[in-house]
Amino acid sequence: MKKISSISQIIYLLILFVATLIILIRFYPSQTSNSNVMLSTTNFPQQEWQYLIPAEAGIDSIRWKWWNKTQKPQGSSKFGEQHNENQWGVVLAKNGYIIQTWGNPDYLYQSASVGKAFTKIALQLAVDEGLIGSENDLVRDYWTGETQLTASHQYLNQGHHRSLTFKHLWEHRGGFPISNGYYWLNKQDIPQWANYTGDPIQDNYAHIEPGTEYSYASGGYWRLTQALTAIWGRSLKDVLDEKLFSKMDISGDRWDWLSGKEVHDNVNFYPEMPNYGAFIDPPYEIAANPCVGGGGWVVMSPKDLARVGLLISTGGMWRGERLISDTELLAGHRGGNNSNLLVKNDFVWAQVTTQGIEIPNFLWGNK
Repeated sequence: MKKISSISQIIYLLILFVATLIILIRFYPSQTSNSNVMLSTTNFPQQEWQYLIPAEAGIDSIRWKWWNKTQKPQGSSKFGEQHNENQWGVVLAKNGYIIQTWGNPDYLYQSASVGKAFTKIALQLAVDEGLIGSENDLVRDYWTGETQLTASHQYLNQGHHRSLTFKHLWEHRGGFPISNGYYWLNKQDIPQWANYTGDPIQDNYAHIEPGTEYSYASGGYWRLTQALTAIWGRSLKDVLDEKLFSKMDISGDRWDWLSGKEVHDNVNFYPEMPNYGAFIDPPYEIAANPCVGGGGWVVMSPKDLARVGLLISTGGMWRGERLISDTELLAGHRGGNNSNLLVKNDFVWAQVTTQGIEIPNFLWGNK
């Protein structure tokens, strides 16, 4: 009898172990390897996004909960901006599904240099449309700025500009030394090779041979914006609306792209950086089309930025249609006012004016 009792106890324990194991696998999938839970297809959101819990996106939920507890997201105060209450937002998405949001994911505010990603997209679309042969083409073959730019030394068929390509400008290797008007007026971050006069408009030109030095230059991006506006013969916002966003359920009234003149004329665009936009030189319109962006300044919610990130993630595809070529120009960008558009391993991180939160790099294998 004792022997039978012992066998019964062993069988009972085995059944209990198996049942416990089944429960753990069924209800705690995030504790298993991420490879067990992966999205097999990309979802393209309609007007509204669909949501997933972290485990469904292949995220270890225990680590995710721990990471969340270490974050203290809030509105940014960078450059003197004040984003209080719900005036900030972040979206994390994967394969076209939102995993989590923080703050207000519909908050609209200019995202600083994140807009440089949009300028590069406008350049790639111009190549795709045959308006430009290649990003390696000389800018002067398409637009010189003669009689439109402030001074003849800025004309793109003069001086060092003669060898300036579109690629030089977007790579910050065009010889343009000005990152913003505030720094230039206060003699901050002046490259040794720059011919500094103190006038940010007169000094916004190629000071050295393009391709020889890297210098982060919103001034160079502004010149790229002017050239692209001339080449397209229309506002770059209109271009992106027609070619991309109208097909991605981002209506034209749901986002904006500030014009260079708006930024130039607003002395307190960044309260702690007066005259930030002092480098933005005429023309502000070309053939009655406003020159928008350049240094950045896209006004878009985190949710819609995440749609742009999804387009980047798919290499320019949207619902089976190629909207733009998959090249190095199709990439995210970081904004100085704690905004960001980051695309990595099918994940999209879309952030507008938010501080106190770190990008969860462990999601794509980085420590």
